Amino acid sequence: MIFDEITHFTMYTPLSRSFKDSFEFLMSRDFALEKPQRYEIGSEGIYAIPQEYTPKKKADRSIESHHKYIDIQFMVEGEEYLGYAYKNNLKSCGYDKEHDTEILTGDITLLPFRKNHFAILFPEDAHMPGVKSSGSTKTVKKIVIKVPVGELLKKDEH
Repeated sequence: MIFDEITHFTMYTPLSRSFKDSFEFLMSRDFALEKPQRYEIGSEGIYAIPQEYTPKKKADRSIESHHKYIDIQFMVEGEEYLGYAYKNNLKSCGYDKEHDTEILTGDITLLPFRKNHFAILFPEDAHMPGVKSSGSTKTVKKIVIKVPVGELLKKDEH
């Protein structure tokens, strides 16, 4: 997992063309002002999903991971906790291939996830988004970019 503030995004763009395209997309818009819609990013199967929701108690959230996609989660507005654990330290409860979601159980670490923070979550990174914190706002706005795992392995053509 990579967890940082968006002001440092240029440190991660050299890692892959997919990350470069994803961060350029994030920096090109003011998502606080836009209506929620799905965005296609390039032609490599990368897409973004805006989310708006109320954080919930930890007991009401699930730990998940993905096999086919890397998540780039960016907090547009609000505050919550983002739960994190290395997947191999957890117990799998099953994988939903259609939704690319594996549900897991076990212990996680809660990280304060605030406006202008982002997390890059790889397939081995189990995560629990949307956990209410003492500083949580009623509503959070987040952009989740889905990067196909295979795209990360492609050489930079720029």
